[in-house]
Amino acid sequence: MRRELRSDFTTRQTMLSDLFELYYYSDTVIKPVEMHSHDYYEFYLFLEGDIDMQIENVADTIKLTPGDIVVFPPGLFHHAIKRVIDKNHAVDDQAPKPYRRFVFWISDMYLKELFDISSDYSYLIDEADKGRYVHHLENALFYQVQSRAITVLEEISTVHYGHDAFLRIYSSELLLTLTRYVYESENKISVPENTDMMGRLITYIDEHLTDTLSLDVLAEKLYVSKSYIVHEFKNRLGLSVHQYIVKKRLAGCRDLMLGGTPISEAYITYGFNDYSNFYKAFRKEYGYSPREYVDIHTMPE
Repeated sequence: MRRELRSDFTTRQTMLSDLFELYYYSDTVIKPVEMHSHDYYEFYLFLEGDIDMQIENVADTIKLTPGDIVVFPPGLFHHAIKRVIDKNHAVDDQAPKPYRRFVFWISDMYLKELFDISSDYSYLIDEADKGRYVHHLENALFYQVQSRAITVLEEISTVHYGHDAFLRIYSSELLLTLTRYVYESENKISVPENTDMMGRLITYIDEHLTDTLSLDVLAEKLYVSKSYIVHEFKNRLGLSVHQYIVKKRLAGCRDLMLGGTPISEAYITYGFNDYSNFYKAFRKEYGYSPREYVDIHTMPE
């Protein structure tokens, strides 16, 4: 069954839910929205488009790039505007980029619940309250945030047992994942020598999925023997290092494709330089060809 994860954009700027709302938008015709504010927090995840952001107390218009996250606290006036393209450098037959983004609204009540669980949820909120609204994540981390957002949207579209409980789990996971990645990108933390080596290996792989990865690279970067790495992966995960990397890269490709990235671009992004090998690995992992999987689960443009 085709799963509609994309929402039709409206200019409504009020929440209907007491907890949170999450939307994925992809528009080629951009509806203008006047300067506005909310009585809740908005997390704006920019994926693609020729879009700038204007914020009331920021002097310069912000030129958005894919991977940007903008956090709007209650009462802060803002709006997105279509970027003015220099016609002297425009390509006449070039189709306009779709304007793609996730918009994540969270009520004060829900945030207070999360803050009671852990202050770790509050970093982006605290930064926004200080006037730091814009953050950026590199591709590999931003793709993982998109994956969490897709999980929330998929749960929203279901009526399975435990629906409400899972929505709380997945939405809080989305916020915490986003917060963790931004915090760690902006506050480089040295890893203690006694940190679990397997955890360090997994973290390194997760953060470098779009780079060259191999047993030799891991051994060199983390100063550990190749035999140790092989043993740990087999012992703890029952997989070889190569199998684990392939699984993670396939998941990354899947998330990119569900987010609207062309298949031909997604598999190259994650290091599958040969489409035939990617096709076989994807079909083995998910039971469908990449095109079949996209047709079933895609977020339509």
